[in-house]
Amino acid sequence: MPNLNDHTNILIPATFRLLIVTMLSSAIYAILFNVYSTPFIIHAFQPAFFTLLHLILFIYLYRNPEKRIHRVINAYGAIILLTSVPNTLYFTIGAWQNKWQFVEIFPPISGMIILSTSLIMLMLPEKLNRLVVVSWSLNSIPVLLFLFTHPNELQTPRGYDLLFLFGPASLLILLIIPYQRSINHHMNSINFDLQHSQQLADRDFLTDVLNRRGLENWFNKLGSNDTICVLLIDIDHFKKINDTFGHIIGDHVLVEFASRLRTIYFNDHGLARWGGEEFIMVIVNPSEDLVSTLGPIFKHTLNQLPYRQVGKVTASIGISSIQPKAHFLDLVEEADKAVYYAKNNGRNQVIIYSSALIETKTPD
Repeated sequence: MPNLNDHTNILIPATFRLLIVTMLSSAIYAILFNVYSTPFIIHAFQPAFFTLLHLILFIYLYRNPEKRIHRVINAYGAIILLTSVPNTLYFTIGAWQNKWQFVEIFPPISGMIILSTSLIMLMLPEKLNRLVVVSWSLNSIPVLLFLFTHPNELQTPRGYDLLFLFGPASLLILLIIPYQRSINHHMNSINFDLQHSQQLADRDFLTDVLNRRGLENWFNKLGSNDTICVLLIDIDHFKKINDTFGHIIGDHVLVEFASRLRTIYFNDHGLARWGGEEFIMVIVNPSEDLVSTLGPIFKHTLNQLPYRQVGKVTASIGISSIQPKAHFLDLVEEADKAVYYAKNNGRNQVIIYSSALIETKTPD
C-alpha cells in the first residue's frame, strides 16, 4: 500500500517546481532592480527577500516532503498574497497622491500575480478560497478603480494592458472556485475508493484480519531498526470441528477466534490469517519479559470461554525469539517449529522456541 495518496503524490513535485520557478523569477527581478536601480525602496529589498523566503520553504519541504507539503503550500500562498497586496497598494496610493504616473511606475508583475493566484487557488485547501478572493480583490480593485477615475492613464497602451489583465482575470478567479471544488471532490472520491479497495485486498474476507499480502504491506512500513517477535497460533483439531459440525460452523469458529485474538495485545503489532486455521501475530519491539508473559495471556483469552455452537476450543501457540525485522522468515520458521512441538506434545500449550527443541514431524 502506498504511503501517500494520489493527490499528495501530485502536489509534491508540482510544489517543488513552483518554488523553483518563483525563486528564479524573484532572483531575476532582484538582479534587474539592482542593475537598473529605481527610486523606490520596495524594489531594493522585496525581490531578494522574496527569493530568500522561498528558498527557505524549498529546503524545509525537501527535508520531509510527505509531512510538510500542506504547510509549505499554505505558507507559499500566504507569502505570495501578503507581498503582492502591499506592493499594489504602495503604487496605487502613491499615484492617487500624484507622486507619480501609475502606468509608468507600476512594475510588470500583474501577470505573475494572476498566475500565482490561480495556482494558489488550485493547490490550497478549499476552505482558504475566501482569503484568496479577498487578497485578489485588494490587488485588482485599487488598480481598476484608479484607472477608471483617471482616463488619461487608462487610455494608454499600458493602461489598457492593466485593465484587461485585472478585469478578465477577476472572472477567471470566479471560474476557478467551482472548478477547484469539483477537482477536490473528484480526488477525494478516488482516494476513498482506492483506500477502500486496498483495505479489501489486504484483509482476509472471512475473519477481517490481515491476509498475507496485507501483512507484507504492514511489515514494509516498519523501521529498519525495529525488532520483532513472531507468534503462530494454530487451532487444535480444527478438522474435527469441520467434520463434526460442518464447514459453516467451522467458519464461525474462525471468526470468533480472530475476534478474541484482536483483544489480547494493543501495542504495535500485525495480526493476519496465515492460512487455514493458523494465525500469525508480529509484535514490534517487544521485551524479553513481554515474550515470556504473552503466551499464558493468549492461551487464557482464547480458551477460557466456550465457543458458540461448538463448546471448548484450544490452540497451540509457538513463539519465536526476538530479532531484527530482516530475519522475519527465520522467526516464522522458529515459531513454526515451536507450534509443531506443541502439537506433538499434547497440544493446548505455549512453546517459546529454543535451539534445544526436539525436531518433530508434522502431526497428522
